[in-house]
Amino acid sequence: MAENIETDAARRPVPEWLTAMPIAHRGLHGLPDAPENSLAAFAAAVAAHFPIELDVRLLSDGQVAVFHDHDLWRLTGAPGSLEAFSADDLRPLRLLGTGERIPLLAEVLDLVAGRAPLLVEIKPHPGGVGPLEQATLRALADYTGPFAIQSFRKETVAHVATHAPGIVRGQLASDDGWRGGDEEKPLPDFVAYNLRALPTPLSSALRARGVPLLAWTIQTPEQQRRAAETADNYIFETIRP
Repeated sequence: MAENIETDAARRPVPEWLTAMPIAHRGLHGLPDAPENSLAAFAAAVAAHFPIELDVRLLSDGQVAVFHDHDLWRLTGAPGSLEAFSADDLRPLRLLGTGERIPLLAEVLDLVAGRAPLLVEIKPHPGGVGPLEQATLRALADYTGPFAIQSFRKETVAHVATHAPGIVRGQLASDDGWRGGDEEKPLPDFVAYNLRALPTPLSSALRARGVPLLAWTIQTPEQQRRAAETADNYIFETIRP
């Protein structure tokens, strides 16, 4: 597989923050009253000058919520899947017993307001590719701050490439399987690998050809050292770089 990676000499550069600044996973959470993917966690990341990674999912009313899980239970104690709720339905819910609620992407954009770069992960949508991707692109259309998009779903990355080619887009990967059978398709602008898989034959080939690599999710100093050896940057939680 590695031998088939195109040289792609005209590859566009990714923004400097994506490879030079460690990225706070779901915001700078783990602090008192700052659960993951909350406005408090994002405000803490902005104050500490870290880029922010966050997750987006589509609500039943077409709005985009910032939330990692498909199911509400772990973070709110409420039953049901997030996608079955509207923004109004979610307002009474609180994250991990704090005063924080599930924010909308529009609210996060208003809060951050360009003060920190955003790495937006588009989660797989039960309705297939298209609705969440388009809603996310609409929400970001007038945002003037720095951001990039990533997803585990190759079809999502391809959708962004087709419908918003100017947006920097990345492929999330647990191993080299993401590339299988797609050698004829253009590479994403960057690839974010699970640190446990690095290095791989494909990741080494990509890096040799100038495709930036991120590692996730870094939680210890030892993992920091490994990420520095095998990737260009990393997404972190628990520790402070």
